Amino acid sequence: MTSDTNIGNSSPLDLVNREMSENQAKQHAVDAGLPYVDLRHYAIDFDALRLVSKEQADEAHILPFDLISKKIHMAFFGTRSALAEKIASDLEAEGYEIAWTVCAMEGFEFALEQYDSPMLKKHAIEISTETEETESQELTAHLQDFEKLKDKAETLSPQELLNQIELLSVGAQASDIHFQPTDDGVEVRIRVDGVLHDVLSMSQKVAHGVVMRIKYDAGMKANITAVPQDGVIHMEVNGRSIELRTSTLPTPKIESVVMRVLDASRGIMSFSELGFVEHNEKKIITALSRHNGIVLVTGPTGSGKTTTLYSMLAELNSPERKLVTLEDPIEYHLDGVSQSQVDESQHYDFDNGFKSLLRHDPDVILVGEVRTLPTAKLAFEAALTGHTVLTSLHANSAVGAISRLRNLGVENSNIAPTISAVFAQRLVRRVCKDCCKQVVPASDPEVGKAVERLKKIFPEQKIPEKIAEAQGCDKCSQTGYMGQIAVCEAFVVDENVRKMILDGVFETDIVNYLREKTDFVSLWEDGLLKVLSGDTTMDEVRRVIGVY
Repeated sequence: MTSDTNIGNSSPLDLVNREMSENQAKQHAVDAGLPYVDLRHYAIDFDALRLVSKEQADEAHILPFDLISKKIHMAFFGTRSALAEKIASDLEAEGYEIAWTVCAMEGFEFALEQYDSPMLKKHAIEISTETEETESQELTAHLQDFEKLKDKAETLSPQELLNQIELLSVGAQASDIHFQPTDDGVEVRIRVDGVLHDVLSMSQKVAHGVVMRIKYDAGMKANITAVPQDGVIHMEVNGRSIELRTSTLPTPKIESVVMRVLDASRGIMSFSELGFVEHNEKKIITALSRHNGIVLVTGPTGSGKTTTLYSMLAELNSPERKLVTLEDPIEYHLDGVSQSQVDESQHYDFDNGFKSLLRHDPDVILVGEVRTLPTAKLAFEAALTGHTVLTSLHANSAVGAISRLRNLGVENSNIAPTISAVFAQRLVRRVCKDCCKQVVPASDPEVGKAVERLKKIFPEQKIPEKIAEAQGCDKCSQTGYMGQIAVCEAFVVDENVRKMILDGVFETDIVNYLREKTDFVSLWEDGLLKVLSGDTTMDEVRRVIGVY
C-alpha cells in the first residue's frame, strides 16, 4: 500500500476525501463501541511497532501504535480479519493485553510508513562528522559556531539541528547539554568547566520537534510526556565513542531535557593529574593499602567523585585481585574489572545489585553511591568481611560523612571499625595562563592565619608576593579560566578517631582533633594551596568553597 504522506501537496479533493474517510472511521468506532484514533496525528511508539512485522500489519490491516507496560493499543480499519485475530491471540499468549482502536485507511497507510524509519531498527543513532578537533579549537570557536547555528535553526530539520547541537557541545568539551523551557520556547545551554553558557534559543515549534527527536534517539516513548524518562544516545565523533545520558522532566509547555556527556576515550587520570597534592595522595595510597575497609569520597553532584573513585580503582587493579563495580551509569570501561550498571526500571538497584555482586567473590568493590540504609549496611558488612569497598556519599565535608552515615541509620559500632579514610572534594577552574594578571593579595587576617598553618605543614611551600587574578582572552572565551582541578580535604581514620566515632563524639570535636593533632588540611586551605601554586584564583576558591 502507498499513500501521499505530504499533506502540504494534497489537492482540495484529497483533503475532502480524507476528512470523509476519517468521519466514517469515527462512526464505525461509535457503532462498534470502540475508541477512534487519527494515526496521521499520533506519535507512533516504535516499541509497539516492533511487536508486529510490517508484512503482517499490511496484510492484516492492523497497526500497534502504542505500548504501555504490557498493554498494546492496536489500530485497525474495516473489519478485523482472521489473520488480525490470530496475531492478537499470539500476542495475548505472550502476556500482552490488546486494546482495539478504529482508524481510517488513510491514517493506517500513513502510519505503516513508520516501519521504514531508521529509529525502528535501533534505539540509538551513530553520528559521525568530518570536523577535526584540535587543541587550537578553543571554546570561543565553538561558541561562535553556535552563533552561526542560530541563523539556521528555524530552517534545519529537527535531526540536523540536534546533530549540530550535540557535535558542537562535544567539541566544546561540555559536561552537560541543557534544553531548558522558557515562555517562548527552549534555551539551549552547555556546561563547560562547571559553568553554564547560553548558546542557542529555539522557538516552541522547533523545540517540540527537537525534543521529540531526542526521545526517539534515546529510546524513550515519544508520546509519553507526563512522567520523567531516561535514555542513552550513542555517538561516534572522530573515532571517539560518546554517550549522551539523557533525562526528561515534564514542565507545563514542553519537556525539559538534560544530556550528560560521557566520553569513554578520556581514560583514567592519575591523582596528581586530578589535582591531589602529594600530601593527600599519600593518604589515598595509605587507605588503599589496608586491603579492607571502606574508602569514602564525598561532595555534591558534579564535584568529580566518580572520577576520583575510578582512579582509586585503577590503582588497585591487578591480576591477583577480582574487582567488581555497581554503577549508575558506567562512565569508564576498565579492562580486568567486572562492571555492572543498575537499572531501576528492571528492579535492579544498588540494594539487590550489591547482594548479587557479593556472590562473585570480589576482592575490591566499587559502589557508585550509598543512598539508602540497606546499601550502607551491605557495604559495611562487605568491608568487615575483608573486602575493600570504594563508594561515594553526599556530604558537605570529610568529617560530615560520619554524621551523614549516622543520619542514614548506620550504627557507630559499624562505622568506627570499618571506615579507612574519607575524602571530600570540589572542582575549581584553572586560571588561564595566557591572560591572568599577577596582583598583590588584599590583606585578610583569616587568610594570613591559614597561610601560617600551611607553612607549618608544608615548610617547602613557597609563599609568593603576588597571586593570579583572572582576566579573559579569546583562548579562554573571555572567562579567565580553562579546565578544572580538584580541591580536597581528607583524613585517614586512626585509633583516636575510631574511639571518638564509637563514643558518638560530635563532628566539630573530631574536626578540632584533626586540626590540632594531625596534618589535616581543609577544603579552604587546599584551595589556598592551589592559589599559592598559581593554579587558580582566590575568587574562584571563594565561589566554589565559600569563605574559610
